[in-house]
Amino acid sequence: MTVEAMLEHLGDAAALEDVRRGWEPSMAAMPEGVPEFLTDPFWREYSRWCGLDQGLDGRLARVAAIVRDDPALRRLAWHCYWRVFLSPEPCAPNGWPEPSRQLGEDAGLFYMLVAFAFVPRMRRRHQEWGLPEAVTRQTSQQVRHYCEDTYRRGHDGRMGIYLGQLGWLRHYTRERYVRLGRLEYWLGANPHRIEAFRHQRTGQVVALAPHGTRFAQDGTIYRDPNDYREGGDWTATLERDGTSVAGFLVDPNGRGTRQRAVLRLDEWAPALGPGDPVLMLHIPSGGGMTPAACRESFAEAAEFFPRHFPGEVPRAIVCVSWIFSPQLQEIFPPTANLCDFQRNLFLFPVASGPWDGLWFVFLNHGPLDLDRAPAETSLQRGLLDYLRRGQRWRLAGMFLLLDDMGKYGSEPYRCQWPVGRI
Repeated sequence: MTVEAMLEHLGDAAALEDVRRGWEPSMAAMPEGVPEFLTDPFWREYSRWCGLDQGLDGRLARVAAIVRDDPALRRLAWHCYWRVFLSPEPCAPNGWPEPSRQLGEDAGLFYMLVAFAFVPRMRRRHQEWGLPEAVTRQTSQQVRHYCEDTYRRGHDGRMGIYLGQLGWLRHYTRERYVRLGRLEYWLGANPHRIEAFRHQRTGQVVALAPHGTRFAQDGTIYRDPNDYREGGDWTATLERDGTSVAGFLVDPNGRGTRQRAVLRLDEWAPALGPGDPVLMLHIPSGGGMTPAACRESFAEAAEFFPRHFPGEVPRAIVCVSWIFSPQLQEIFPPTANLCDFQRNLFLFPVASGPWDGLWFVFLNHGPLDLDRAPAETSLQRGLLDYLRRGQRWRLAGMFLLLDDMGKYGSEPYRCQWPVGRI
């Protein structure tokens, strides 16, 4: 069956160009008969690992039976599985149709059958690394969060998983990636260019902007160069001469500054740089971002990874997200959980557009219609009020040096700012 014939059968060929990517190697690898992840014993077992209860079994059984018996649906499901989990290079599906013609209101469960398949693949990795099964089971809960916290919210209570979130599950099957308490972590090389240094006597931490970073006048960074105003922007430099590092300080509240510092390397030791081993943070949906939950998860991660991966001890926890936008502190009171979270981290600016990250809040890609966007939660209402005042939204990054874990809760970086002459 050709990809064109398969999509014609489904009645939606709009995503033809994306669906055809990898079609031939995918079909060559497709097993004869029914792929295992479409069998009833498979989805029954792993839906439990994912935290879904038996109340969904009847609908999953119906959807799985229809997919097994329909050659086009069976091929699309396999192709999705191959693209997410087996493709030699990341090749996440994008814009594919939900088979509503065949599955009706249960169309969202089609991709959920594929999602369950991440569990045994991740489980084998965790077993190879000697990780506790309890951690594997906890990490498997991501599918439930995708379903209950996002898909159901955008589909009037119906169950399913967004295709765009399905592709993220590949990471769980290949990386040293686990959930510990409220938060998730992925051990790898630091992808960010910002550099942090610690004073060897006082313990003070400062960060320098990457060389060549173009800042707007207010110390933020635009993703689109056309958004900069002529004459108001400036570019950071970072220079080394063997005995010192000279550059522009970053405000731990999340903005670049024009304050230039020269750090003598006999006084300041590198604390974090590009490529260093770090824990990349992922924040699952579901609320409950209390100070205690965040602190406990961070402390567990700081102990867990060096114990299980002693050859690669992480230096810091890092992340880029809408959750770290310092604008949240302009919108919500200091007592808000997200504001408390931010104050205990070193925030830094990153290039972003005016709507980046807001999909997770409003389930809308691109510009928001501020008059029609959902305003059901205090977060949504606060963001909408902020945007209606003509303010521009931004992403931001963060780091927390693991050597500062014991200071979490005391705002360890903000209490050192502003810095005097260095």
